[in-house]
Amino acid sequence: MISQVSYPNVLNIKPVKTYPENSGRETTITAFKEILDSKKDKIKKEEKSNRKEAPAEDDSSKTTDGITYRDPVTGRTVMYIDIAEDNEKPGKKVTSSGGAQTAVPASSMKKTKYDEYFKAAAKKYNVSESLLKAIAKAESDFNPDCVSSAGAMGVMQLMPETAKGLGVDDPYDPEQNIMGGAKCIAMKLKEFNGDVRLALAAYNAGSGAVRRNGGVPSYCTTYVNKVLSYKEAFETANSVG
Repeated sequence: MISQVSYPNVLNIKPVKTYPENSGRETTITAFKEILDSKKDKIKKEEKSNRKEAPAEDDSSKTTDGITYRDPVTGRTVMYIDIAEDNEKPGKKVTSSGGAQTAVPASSMKKTKYDEYFKAAAKKYNVSESLLKAIAKAESDFNPDCVSSAGAMGVMQLMPETAKGLGVDDPYDPEQNIMGGAKCIAMKLKEFNGDVRLALAAYNAGSGAVRRNGGVPSYCTTYVNKVLSYKEAFETANSVG
């Protein structure tokens, strides 16, 4: 027995039936163009119906930099930023090590709106102020309300558990967040004997990832190079007065 198979995209053309000219009955012969036009109309109607049934987007507010939404816990409006996507944006130069970094004019690095917090954090944890600013620039562009795709929050992009362990009660508070980030990078620097590249990789991907890789993981190279380029830009801006 031969099974019948249905092919949805095949024209459904019935067998032709003809009758004598004077019988008063019309034949079933139909022009191919008419059949084709009819099929196209049916497909268009189905596509239009499917578009109507497609789910609507959520009510988040999309911007060129990310998506803003209201945090259900704090009630604050925060910005969702995918750091991975940010790493693919144009305007970068390739370093000799193969990583990518963004060219930053020194003039734009002279001051930040949180300079007093960076200065205090650098002094408290004995960390370079320019390094702290560079991390903040790379992580959030100094936006205290942004949230990464992984859930990292605030200026220094602290993960919830990390922030809690660092004594940060409100990750969206710039001062607390910067202090927490400074404490974290100071710990990483100590752990990796002052090696800034390894410490930055650990800040970005975790100490375990650095140890398992035996150095900076390949997926952290862009991040590390970017932070170091920002650090250099801040130092250059300060040296020129």
